Amino acid sequence: RTPEQTMKRWLHPAVFATWTGFLIYILASQRYVAFLRPEFGILLALAHFIAMGFMLAAMIRPKAAEIDTSTILRSIVLLVPILYYAAMPDAMLGNQAFKKRFIGTNNGAIGRQSPSILSPQGSENNPDIASPPKETEGAQQETPQERTILDIFLNPNLYKGQRVIVTGMILHDEQLKPHFGGRDTAVYRFLINCCAADALPLAIALDSDQAGAFSHDQWVRVDGIFDLQQIGGKPVPMVSKPQIKPVEAPAVPYLF
Repeated sequence: RTPEQTMKRWLHPAVFATWTGFLIYILASQRYVAFLRPEFGILLALAHFIAMGFMLAAMIRPKAAEIDTSTILRSIVLLVPILYYAAMPDAMLGNQAFKKRFIGTNNGAIGRQSPSILSPQGSENNPDIASPPKETEGAQQETPQERTILDIFLNPNLYKGQRVIVTGMILHDEQLKPHFGGRDTAVYRFLINCCAADALPLAIALDSDQAGAFSHDQWVRVDGIFDLQQIGGKPVPMVSKPQIKPVEAPAVPYLF
């Protein structure tokens, strides 16, 4: 066969095979959670089987394609998402995205809990709802369970005055001072509703000089006393007297 005949025979199977391999890769490596909710893995798995079906159909019952400019362009268009993914830097959202998307602490996330979250009975009936930290004989809990920043944002009054442990990325920036009562350091994570395009940063101010020893976007574990202050008529979440330690980035960096 000539190269042109081979291309006519295998063009369609090759396109679908590329998509099949790509979907297997991002599912097996869990790379898709860098821009999608984990639940979308089911849809990606379904897409993989669909692409594999098209590939097998094109191999079993080949349809020779006329190799012209329009055919090549259509094939490239089908592969654009894969080419775009290959060109993307291997990095999660960080301080640059934070600066563009941060709209302050008065973003509707603080205190956005349902009645069941406020009710102890609701927490008992729903194990996915974080229960408030407990005190032992009036003292701060000695070994509090680690919470996410989202847990604390949803239940700020339950954690106020309590020792909390959160994990996130650290940021120092003068632009934080108007939002955090003159403090320029925060620990933050991104909240995703659907995908990275709608990611919203949730940040808690750190009242500590120790934070200056860490670089931008370094993942840290913060252990300190949570407070919710009203500054300029807006709620400002804060951790005072924190102990800050570097940690590895979690497998799933975002909150959902």
